[in-house]
Amino acid sequence: MNRREFLISSTAAVAAASTRAAWAQPPAGAKASTLDRISIMTLNFQRMLKVPDVQDSPDRTLELFDVAEMVADKYGVHKVEFQHSHIPSTEPSYLKELRGRIEKSKSRMTQINLEFGALNMSAPQQRDRLMAIDLTKMWIDHAVMLGAQRVMINQGGPAGQPTHENKIYGIPTLKAMADYGRSKGIIVSAETRGAGGGSRGAARGAAPGAAAAAPPPAAPAPSPAPTGPPPLTGLAAWTLLAEILKGAGAYSNVDVGGAGAANQEELHTCLKMLFPMTAGSMHTRVNPRWDLATAIKFLEHELGYKGLYTIESSGGHEGTKEIYDVVVATL
Repeated sequence: MNRREFLISSTAAVAAASTRAAWAQPPAGAKASTLDRISIMTLNFQRMLKVPDVQDSPDRTLELFDVAEMVADKYGVHKVEFQHSHIPSTEPSYLKELRGRIEKSKSRMTQINLEFGALNMSAPQQRDRLMAIDLTKMWIDHAVMLGAQRVMINQGGPAGQPTHENKIYGIPTLKAMADYGRSKGIIVSAETRGAGGGSRGAARGAAPGAAAAAPPPAAPAPSPAPTGPPPLTGLAAWTLLAEILKGAGAYSNVDVGGAGAANQEELHTCLKMLFPMTAGSMHTRVNPRWDLATAIKFLEHELGYKGLYTIESSGGHEGTKEIYDVVVATL
């Protein structure tokens, strides 16, 4: 190595070390057993991540290979949940290297969230459902290579959820996915989307204030005519999801923020209904309509939940820490 190469490599090493030092913030007195119950999503840092198909910006300083190390250093958490769209290559060599970097931080990938748009279990066209099955099987195989324990599918349908009308083909489609996952030792789950959640990466990963910065339309667009029954919400949506999961042999990944619960009692009803099918992980968020700490106590003491609380926030470190502090203080 010549002097110029040495100086360049040394400068890069110092920069990397400085970045890691900036991440390092030991958790405030959190017990190891508590931290072991927490997972954090790559989605939380989507505005910081250098990921495929997004415009580069000065804010994108975080490499995907560094996510697990950052989460371990800053939060003392060694479990990370990935969006499939954040993984830029499915070549075995890349997946092996990504897993190696995660394990180097003594961490593991807990789940991969799959977002295939119109290709989902509720798609009205059979070819789209078959493609959804094939894509899910491929990502189950990738999950095995990456050491992940679960994949979560997007169940699709109007406003992001199934209906009584489409469950007739949605259940066997999800069953094909769940059966294949079971054969590979991978849990296949679906989440509560009673509030009408759609594509997780697009809707929840948007930067705060993005809508306000957009120019207003010249005139209000007319509301589209309804094309079917209105989407189910609350108890009706949870009951249908439970029926579909039971029929398919799949598991629930309750998203407390996307459950559409109007108050504490409704949220607890949702948790109790879907708890018997838990995938061992749930998406954890704060909401002004109910108290997260009270919900955690209900899960722990009334239901005996022993799984993961996966922190989901579109607010980067600030939003992540708000939820993290509640979970750490309550467990």
